[in-house]
Amino acid sequence: MRGRMMVGVLAIAVMTLRIGAAQKKMTAEELVKLHVQALTAGVAGPRDQGRDVKGAVVAVTPAKAAGQLGGTFQLTSGAAGSKFAMRFDNERYVGETFTAEGTRVDVANAEPRTGSRSAIGNFVARNTVIVGEGLIGSALNARWPLLDVAGRQPKLAYDGLKELGGREQHRLRYRAKDKQGSLEVQLFFDPASYRHVATVYSASQAQALGATPESSSQEADMFFRIEERFGRFEAVGGLTLPKSWSLRYERTGNSANEWKYDLSVQTIEVTGPPGLDALFGDGEL
Repeated sequence: MRGRMMVGVLAIAVMTLRIGAAQKKMTAEELVKLHVQALTAGVAGPRDQGRDVKGAVVAVTPAKAAGQLGGTFQLTSGAAGSKFAMRFDNERYVGETFTAEGTRVDVANAEPRTGSRSAIGNFVARNTVIVGEGLIGSALNARWPLLDVAGRQPKLAYDGLKELGGREQHRLRYRAKDKQGSLEVQLFFDPASYRHVATVYSASQAQALGATPESSSQEADMFFRIEERFGRFEAVGGLTLPKSWSLRYERTGNSANEWKYDLSVQTIEVTGPPGLDALFGDGEL
């Protein structure tokens, strides 16, 4: 009996070592390949394929005047660029519009009365790679960079299994060829399916020195973070795409600020190359 127990323990130990070795051997390139296979079922779509994603969004803002808001969203994307818009029927906060056209990224004002951007809008405007690189929206975005690694030429680094939200996920660090600055981008993949389930964008900002040493010590550095989550994957037009999507923006330091957006995908259209009018026209959402 004791001998059988020893054999069982050894078998488990060997299996654990093999799993650990397999995890260590995985490269960033292998992880991307497995992810693309999970996304496309091994059949790559045309390079000029477009996506038109629409649905409902519920936002929770820190402003007491806004509070919890219901609205709609649309993500239209293709080879020419992308436009992500969230619309709320609220005079103090109309929503967000992030547009990428060629190499240009535009972040619209969110508060018409003051002509200013929101907190999340300011963060995206400072870190245009989020929209310009096609990272926002994951594979719901036709410009998702992991579908064109050879063309985008990012630097990718595989970190192994890392915890996010209480679960271990494969983590891939992403660095665009240019314009990323000090922004950190981490992509997370389900270890069983290799579907992309989360992206974390993070940055910090040192505060200016105060007039005296005492006042300087009271000025804490600011930390900024956007976390995107994806779930409820379904087959659509030859792709396996998420039907739920959330964004959470956090700013911490001497003061805190948090914005939450829960997006429920209602329709996904996988199409040929959309015209520029479809992407950048002034039509209503």
